[in-house]
Amino acid sequence: MWKKDDELVPAPTAPQPKEQTPRPEATRMGAGTGGRAAIGPSITIRGDVSGNEDLLIQGRVDGSVDLKQQSVTVGQEGTVKANITGRVVIVEGEVEGDIQAGEQIVLRSTARVQGDLKALRVVLEDGATFRGGVDMGEPSEKSKRTADPLPTQAVKTPIPTKAPPEPGKEAPDSGKEAPDSAGKATK
Repeated sequence: MWKKDDELVPAPTAPQPKEQTPRPEATRMGAGTGGRAAIGPSITIRGDVSGNEDLLIQGRVDGSVDLKQQSVTVGQEGTVKANITGRVVIVEGEVEGDIQAGEQIVLRSTARVQGDLKALRVVLEDGATFRGGVDMGEPSEKSKRTADPLPTQAVKTPIPTKAPPEPGKEAPDSGKEAPDSAGKATK
């Protein structure tokens, strides 16, 4: 039982680690936190977009979006008139341009896309509007061979020909009838 006269002894505490100054790249949105960079609804970008972070587009982009190793999401308010390249591309808004992904393209039910899709996997949700071509899967061996460039210098192979018979000598009989000067076949 505790009495008023008993002294309270504070419990021992673990030593506190020294405070570290955060690195500038760790303080940016998306760096190491699983977040992503965003183009807000009131932002318009004309030109090329590239980088090393996942990207959410809620505004407008005219040009190109090249994030080969990252995820690109076009939000419901996003409008993109550009070719998009990413590891995973998710479209909820509007895209006019070709979309290429290293892994997967997802067109949500609110998506409106006009352009070609190229990825290992393509998902089209019910309600999505899409006009264009779809190229899925690994290239086949045959298409890899036909995609190889042709040699820069053609190899000329001589074509064997029969020499015409010498004047005064007849060609050996081939068993075929030859036309005479009147056009009748003779043997």
